[in-house]
Amino acid sequence: MTGIALSGVSLGTIIMPPLATWLIITYGWRTSYTIVGLAAMIVIISATQFVKRDPAQIGQLPDGENGVKAESLDLPARSLPLREAIHTRQFWTLCAIFGCLWFSAIAITVHIVIHAIDLGIPAISASQILAIMGGAGIAGRIIIGSTADRIGHKPTLIMGFTLMVVSLLWLLVAKELWAFYLFAVIFGFGFSGLVVLESPLMAKLFGLGSLSVIMGSVEFVSATLSTPSSIVTGYIFDIMNSYQLAFLILAGASIIGL
Repeated sequence: MTGIALSGVSLGTIIMPPLATWLIITYGWRTSYTIVGLAAMIVIISATQFVKRDPAQIGQLPDGENGVKAESLDLPARSLPLREAIHTRQFWTLCAIFGCLWFSAIAITVHIVIHAIDLGIPAISASQILAIMGGAGIAGRIIIGSTADRIGHKPTLIMGFTLMVVSLLWLLVAKELWAFYLFAVIFGFGFSGLVVLESPLMAKLFGLGSLSVIMGSVEFVSATLSTPSSIVTGYIFDIMNSYQLAFLILAGASIIGL
């Protein structure tokens, strides 16, 4: 279910890169930012009107219409509050795992189109790389999410990070447009599939009682760890006039995530 819900993020990745590129080429970046900002405000505010705070508002039970008992779910017997969770090894392991995940993902999102353009690929075609990543991400979120339900989170994490490592190493030799599109499929599938595991993993380890604050704390730490990635990647390119070392570092971060 998490994979289906989060597939909307990947849907946005399909639509926005080519649309934003066309807007910038046609109207310039200032007008384009205004158009995108207004569109986002209208869509988000409109969509929130359909969100329900509690299943009881639509006549359902919290765990579904059939009333699944909490004891039948794979959750800990007692929910841990944040003050206890931060003293566990699992909390900091999750911070490291998702820090490595976002370290690679943020740098790729920022630099992959620029890298492709530098190799002579037209801007519109290069922007499609992100769109393809989004399309593969929809499949990744649903397939990897459902796979985790069947075989468990650990082997699924290994599978997702392995796909990221393979795609980043492939990026070292990718020169043609088709090679970038292949990278986008593999990386987008693996990365997006890992994202959907975050909430279920935390619920399994810490329970539902403080899930929101624990998840927010893990995301804060992982975001802090991953923030320098795009800056470091750009700095390496400025010094070496090449992304090769940067892509190796991103692959290394994904290996650490394993």
